[in-house]
Formats: sequence, C-alpha cells, structure tokens
Amino acid sequence: MSNLAIQPKLVAIFQQYGIVAEAGDDFVVHTDAAVYRARKAASCLLEPLVGDKVLLVTDMEAGDYVLAVLERDAGRPSTLSLPGDAQIRMQSGRLTVSARDGISMESARDIAMQSASLKVEALKGEVTVYDLSLVGDAWRSCVDRVKSVGRSFDSILERCHQRVSRSYRVVDEMDQVRAGQIDYQAEGSLQMHAKYTLMTADELVKLDGEQIHLG
Repeated sequence: MSNLAIQPKLVAIFQQYGIVAEAGDDFVVHTDAAVYRARKAASCLLEPLVGDKVLLVTDMEAGDYVLAVLERDAGRPSTLSLPGDAQIRMQSGRLTVSARDGISMESARDIAMQSASLKVEALKGEVTVYDLSLVGDAWRSCVDRVKSVGRSFDSILERCHQRVSRSYRVVDEMDQVRAGQIDYQAEGSLQMHAKYTLMTADELVKLDGEQIHLG
C-alpha cells in the first residue's frame, strides 16, 4: 500500500493599510488599491473609529477583516469592545486598574465583588442605594460627626449600650418607653417638669429623702 501525501489547502491572504471611512457592524475601509467592506476580527479589541488607520486582512474565501487599529488621532476616545462574556484571569500576581481622571463602572444588571478582604480609601464618598441589606458579624466605626435624616427608624436589639459626654433629645410629639424595669440615677440633680404630672402604681409609691417639699 502506498502512502498518499495530504496536500494542504492553500488560501491566499493579503495584508494592507487602510483608513476607516464608515464604522458600524461592518466597516468601510479605503486603501490605495480599492474600497473594502470588512468585519472586525475577534482579536481586534479596540473598536475602530472613522479616520483610524487600520491593518486590513483579505482572505480570498472568508472575506475582509480589520485586524488591528494602528493609528488614531490624539484625544479621541478608545473603546474595548467584546461580543460576549469575558474574563480577565491572573494565574498569579495582582491586577491593578488605574486612571488619572477617574474610573466608572456601569451595568444594566448586577455588579458582584468577592474577596477575602475589602478596603476602600477616599477623601470624599457618596453612596445612593434605594434598597440596602447588610449582613455581618461585627460593625466598628470611628467618625468625627454623624448626621442622619429619615422618616422612620426601627431597630431590634438584644442589648444596647451607649456612653456619651452630653446627650440632647427633642421630641415634638409623644415619647413613650415601656420596659420591665427602669432605673434612673443622677449624681447631681434630677428635674422633671410638665403642665400635668401623673404618677400611679398598682401597689406602692415611695418618696425617700432628707427633705421633701410638696406644694
């Protein structure tokens, strides 16, 4: 039996420079030889713009492709365009994204971040969230001033401990406390004043002091 050599299929491929005249799903590229309607190659991540100098590849069977953007006027924006899902994967080392004038992240759906630790540093921050849920084991904060404005506030706690130097509270309408036991202690004076004062007890009312003045 004789061995037959497999003849490879030869495809003619030409490369040339061109200028993008129209940009869209397809690109119209003008070269010194002719005008071509080409598609963007999958490896060309930079989205071509009108006026860019590009490398055009002509496959006699598959068609024409814009392989790369070679030159672009300074100051024009650059867009990395990918057709579907994409990943940036680092086998080792760190990934750093930096920009001089700012970084923006936008998504029509969700943005998810997962890490062993999260650290954010900024001179000024602003967060707008219409519905926020926070789940954690511990909350620690150290701030100089706190100011909050809201319509309602509900909290359910097993224990609440506060230590302040001065406390001021203004309630325009009703202030109601219901507890199993209430213990108020003051090192100086304790003053209670109202237009009408009512004190009742089911069993015992006791007043104890060195002097008691009524009236």
